[in-house]
Amino acid sequence: MTQILVTLDEDSTAQSIRRAISMLRGVASTSIYKGEEQARKAYVKKTLTRAVDELKTAKKKGMKMQKAEDFIKELEEGV
Repeated sequence: MTQILVTLDEDSTAQSIRRAISMLRGVASTSIYKGEEQARKAYVKKTLTRAVDELKTAKKKGMKMQKAEDFIKELEEGV
């Protein structure tokens, strides 16, 4: 699993961006997090740790991971 962290200045755009991201193929979930800098850093660390753990579990199960180049090619073909 890969995670992308996006920081927005305006609350008004958060829902529309979240909706657009959730429509992309392969997106498992989206969430909006509001908090102070220290809390945000802790949240990022927690979610990245979870992502790495999920990646390790997938590799142990023998699941083949998609390469970044293949993902980009897939996106370009869809446009």
